[in-house]
Amino acid sequence: MKHLVTGVAGFVGSNLARKLLNAGHQVTGIDNMSCGFFENIKDLTTHPSGFNFQAADIRDWEGVGESYDAVWHLAARGELYFCRDNIDEAIDINIKGTLRMLDLAKKSLASHFYFADTSAEYDSFIEHDYFPTAEWMAPNTITPMGYYAITKMAASQFVRSFGESNNIGTTLFRYTNIFGPSMNLQRDIPPVVGSFASRLFNGEGCIIYGDGSKRRDFLHIDDLSDLHLAALKSRQDKKDSHTFNGGSGENFSINQVYESVYKSCKNYYPSASDIIDYKDDQPNEARQTLANIDKAKEHLDWEPKISFDDGIEKTVKSLWEMRDDD
Repeated sequence: MKHLVTGVAGFVGSNLARKLLNAGHQVTGIDNMSCGFFENIKDLTTHPSGFNFQAADIRDWEGVGESYDAVWHLAARGELYFCRDNIDEAIDINIKGTLRMLDLAKKSLASHFYFADTSAEYDSFIEHDYFPTAEWMAPNTITPMGYYAITKMAASQFVRSFGESNNIGTTLFRYTNIFGPSMNLQRDIPPVVGSFASRLFNGEGCIIYGDGSKRRDFLHIDDLSDLHLAALKSRQDKKDSHTFNGGSGENFSINQVYESVYKSCKNYYPSASDIIDYKDDQPNEARQTLANIDKAKEHLDWEPKISFDDGIEKTVKSLWEMRDDD
């Protein structure tokens, strides 16, 4: 099968492309490199299954003359601060960019469209203590918090409607907090696991926004990639629309995350500083996230295999080895 993956040089995209290639699929990947890194996909360029990378922007890439069996649309701007401060560009990328990829899927005769959605859509339920959050809770009865969640909810509605109108199957994944090796640590506010490990290895104290009691559902990237392939196996030939939570079904406080990362870092860097700088809370952040993953278990025969602590250890070890390579 031939697949198009947008945002292929990013954390999730590169891991998805590698999984597809290892399963014998051909992959064309596009990325404008605003958030992605060529190092994430360098090893894929010689993969025997066939990987074609194009440095391009979803807002103007035509993809003329190509046909694909499936389109995986992962490209987006997901930083809360970016969407808050650059709402016009966030709309242009997250909503209009999605519409362009839907149109390309139709023109390329793709039979299925896979979309990276977000658990941020559940935020208004989260504020009212509906846990764990199930797929039916959005978009029927909630109002998302923050511009990022609003753009993703609007895009997801377009995905469903477009698929129904054009006989294209659609599968949406609502990601929670995805972590693992090759996370983007260059963001102004990096993912919390990577941020903690990076600062500890640099002999710096860690920053926690709020009092550390907020709880997050964390899913290791390997488990997410398995979810993607399980959906491909089960859903590729179906023309309906389904949404699946990409979470672990467990959550941990930010203080617990710090403790786990600190413990792992000490194994590699004994002089890691045990100093925490608690700063003012960030706006438009939910008190906790916790995904109900029963639907994925039932329909896709999938469930996470990597425990939170094992995932932390794998991630910290990888980040330490990357430092040695430098």
